[in-house]
Amino acid sequence: MFDRRQFLVVAGSGMLTLAAKESKAEDPFDSLSANVLRNARHNGLCMIRHPTPSAIASHAQITAVDEPGRPLLVAGQVFAPDGQKAAPHVTVYAYNTDANGHYGENHTALPPRIYGWMKTDDAGRFSLRTILPGRYPGMQVPAHIHFTLWGAGYPLQWVDDLRFEGDSYLTPAMRSESEQLADFCTIQPLSESADGCLRCTFKIRLQQQMNFS
Repeated sequence: MFDRRQFLVVAGSGMLTLAAKESKAEDPFDSLSANVLRNARHNGLCMIRHPTPSAIASHAQITAVDEPGRPLLVAGQVFAPDGQKAAPHVTVYAYNTDANGHYGENHTALPPRIYGWMKTDDAGRFSLRTILPGRYPGMQVPAHIHFTLWGAGYPLQWVDDLRFEGDSYLTPAMRSESEQLADFCTIQPLSESADGCLRCTFKIRLQQQMNFS
């Protein structure tokens, strides 16, 4: 069973260079050490598009209207590490595979083609319109969406992937781990609205420390 870091190591070849660029918005890469940046292929930083746009709303549609796949709306909310207080004005970066399970153009592993940024509103909320991700070809990994967060006093950090009830690749261990997170469970049920759009919710609890290494 592969996790997201193992996938990034074995998929494709070569190393993505993270060049220093002048950003028009708060840039989480500015404070990263050279060692962390050099390890970008393994730690997943190579999947974060850079630099961050200057204008970010609390909602984003990261797929074109003609993107193959089932439309999906994720209604998210971000909380402080105590799990009680909402975290406003935090940048949320999301990316996922296409309907066939590929991240990049022409079935490449990186960088992601379906990606975007949001900034939480005063109540810590954000909404993401994408498609239900495809599962990695030839790998028994559940469909998922990646989220990375930073800003408003919080360091750059990845969080556990959002996965979906009903996926046959979910294991009992995955379900148990998710259930232990209570309100912040990472496996969420999907509902379908009258227009055929799938919907789910996702609550995220921030950490005080950066977890990229």
